[in-house]
Amino acid sequence: MELRIAKIISYLFHPLLIPVYMILLLLNTSTYYSLIIPFKGKLLLTAIMFLTTILLPLFTSFLFYRIKLIRSFFPDSREERIYFLLNIAIFYYLSYYLLKGMHLSPVFSYYMLGSTILVIAAILISFFHRISLHMIGIGGMAGALLGMAGIGSQMTIIALFLILCAGLTGSARVKINIQNPSGVYSGFMVGLIVMFIMFRMI
Repeated sequence: MELRIAKIISYLFHPLLIPVYMILLLLNTSTYYSLIIPFKGKLLLTAIMFLTTILLPLFTSFLFYRIKLIRSFFPDSREERIYFLLNIAIFYYLSYYLLKGMHLSPVFSYYMLGSTILVIAAILISFFHRISLHMIGIGGMAGALLGMAGIGSQMTIIALFLILCAGLTGSARVKINIQNPSGVYSGFMVGLIVMFIMFRMI
């Protein structure tokens, strides 16, 4: 894999983008929780998710960057990763709180609750192991879809596609010397297992 392609893949599957990808995916599947939401409702939901999981975390991360708490949006040191993850955890929980108060299927709020749990797990794991945040994110998507596989076979097909994407993302992270293989594998498995268990409990 060429270095340029590896960097593009790494940006496309940045952890901050994963929740919006997941919500867009859920809103465009032929399932009851998607079909009962009117088009304007889907636009509103997407806008809320974009605000709380991308724009606000990016804004506060930029403030962290300005005051030198972090040096980039791809945090490298343990301290930077913890600041970055604490910031994300707050906004993910805010997303969960907002979604829980809406008249929507619990699938949406459950995903953000699971994402918050994964971020907290990543903070704890970061104290002794450099786990891949990219792989936690994409593994969580795959785990959630596999957990919902009973709703429709299309979930299984999409989950298998995401596992393929996870392989590409993991290879990209190793290629650009950001992550080692153990961090890639452990990140994917943590995301997959936690989300799978949560969505089997719905």
